[in-house]
Amino acid sequence: MTEQRTPEAREVYWTFGCGLSAIIATACATFGTFLDIHLVARAQLYCLGDLSSGENFAGAIWSLSRIVIFPMISVVSALVAQPFHLLARLPWLAGRMGSGVILLALTVAGSIAGPIAMTLYDVATEGTPGDCVLPWWPSWLPS
Repeated sequence: MTEQRTPEAREVYWTFGCGLSAIIATACATFGTFLDIHLVARAQLYCLGDLSSGENFAGAIWSLSRIVIFPMISVVSALVAQPFHLLARLPWLAGRMGSGVILLALTVAGSIAGPIAMTLYDVATEGTPGDCVLPWWPSWLPS
């Protein structure tokens, strides 16, 4: 018979951090994909007006490519953010609560940075063709 032990606080924190990154990657892969497609479609409608059938077909092909690429970007972004979470396991940081919270915040920020950057890039390149600038578009973003 094996003896069971209760998990330590560090193990619970480790599991929570990994699970949080997986939840963020899943949410960004599903909701972020459709938000990206929706924002680009709205920007194109604003800039181009009524789209022709050829432009609609090209938009549908582009949307299918985003349904494939966007989840990959979300997963890669969550994996790239994991080293921040791994730093909290180092012996000289393991006992400090403040550093663990900061590193968890960096993990969350790193997990959503890729999908946000992809959405901004898509709206800037696909959503605003030609010299069209959206009325709410900040000046520091490419147009």
